[in-house]
Amino acid sequence: MFNTKKSFHKLIQIKNITKSFGQKKVLNHISGTVKKGALISLVGMSGSGKTTLLKIIAGLIEPDSGSIYLNNKKLQGPKEKLIAGHEEIKLVFQDYALKPNMSVVENLNYALLEYGEVYKKNRVEQLIEMCGLESLRPQHPQELSGGQKQRVAFARALANEPEVILMDEPFSNLDPLTKQNLLIETKSLAKKTGTTVILVTHDTHDAMEIADEIWVLYNGSITQKGKPREVYQYPKTPQIARLFGLINLLSESESHELLNIKCSTGIWIENVEINSKGMIKGCVKEVIFNGGNHKLLISVHQDLDLMAFDEVKIYRPGDPIQLTIDPKEIIIFG
Repeated sequence: MFNTKKSFHKLIQIKNITKSFGQKKVLNHISGTVKKGALISLVGMSGSGKTTLLKIIAGLIEPDSGSIYLNNKKLQGPKEKLIAGHEEIKLVFQDYALKPNMSVVENLNYALLEYGEVYKKNRVEQLIEMCGLESLRPQHPQELSGGQKQRVAFARALANEPEVILMDEPFSNLDPLTKQNLLIETKSLAKKTGTTVILVTHDTHDAMEIADEIWVLYNGSITQKGKPREVYQYPKTPQIARLFGLINLLSESESHELLNIKCSTGIWIENVEINSKGMIKGCVKEVIFNGGNHKLLISVHQDLDLMAFDEVKIYRPGDPIQLTIDPKEIIIFG
């Protein structure tokens, strides 16, 4: 049966991991702790080292230095093992890696080849029920949608009850509605089974929605860790802020002129309020249709533009406009 008891002791410890490919240093002294049952998301720009770190944790890539510990036991790297990888840690690949000539049931059975028939049969039935695969039993991978393949891949990763599941860009090829449903399902299944999940994604909105904690990688280093709300509300640098949404970034001189603050600042676009009594005056430079609202590019003066949302869609290019910024919503960098 699945272990549903919550336990928050240290499960994975990442100690001083470095990795270079040729002259390029991809990971630079990475350290961190993942608690049992946590859902961690690694985010960052392309080339920041997210997937490399994931594969080192999975035991598929040898680090140049540093160690990975699971339950206080040092894990062997691929150079020390006949078969790379760890039984307690499963990696869900972006391409799902399902056996094309096997049905859904056969794919799940294949993941349990080393187990007895009674356990295997019971476990497959558990997985099918838990992951909502009943109607997909006889289907082959080529007959499944992207979302269905992802669900089967996750069920297969759960097959032998691993302690950790690693997911590399699992939702990148899915339409928005399918992605939304799978985000909810993945988090629900992870919490229900007490499985620790480390997720790599380029989509920070996915990370904010699903993760207990976000780790931001930049140029091979972890530049910020925290709960999604903390990272979003208090990004440490403009580079981190840019990852998480549309933000107005102001230099020290612009901040001093506009907000009377003597350092660089940021204001999320949703925190710039259109207000007829606003002290900041400008002119609408560009109107961009954004579904339920318009996104406005506003010229405050020759060298400074701000973005704001027009919820009622009434402004047009050339219109004068007044803005208000709540001082409590200003992000101060440095």
